[in-house]
Amino acid sequence: MKFESFYRFMASFNLEGTINGTSDNANYESGIAELGAKTWHVRTARTTPSKPGAFVAFWQRNHEGESVPFEDSSCGDGLLVFVIQGDHRGVFQFSNQDLQRLGITSGATPGKRGFRVYPPWSEGLNSNALKTQKQQQASFTEF
Repeated sequence: MKFESFYRFMASFNLEGTINGTSDNANYESGIAELGAKTWHVRTARTTPSKPGAFVAFWQRNHEGESVPFEDSSCGDGLLVFVIQGDHRGVFQFSNQDLQRLGITSGATPGKRGFRVYPPWSEGLNSNALKTQKQQQASFTEF
């Protein structure tokens, strides 16, 4: 995996860190990054022609080998989701608390194995997508 967006993000903000690829979710440039004293899961979202926004898979395998949502306590410091659409490029920096609040990790909620992200440039959103975009906007940085 190249992690092009991750390295561009680090260069844009003069950050230092390392990243190692993981086999689960490999189609989404899945990795674990060390940035300073924090450990982040990393994914690159995929755009789909039929729906606005982008989709990202975020799951782990349980002891039986089944894909399950990450638990609240198993996400390190959070999840970085990179999005590239045309000339736009950005990152959602979801902390553990954000992932819990959005119902992505399991614990207080069943969690999700994948979800859509809606950068500010997303258009043609229905009411549910607009609500999700508003919930995600504080976590987004364009670069």
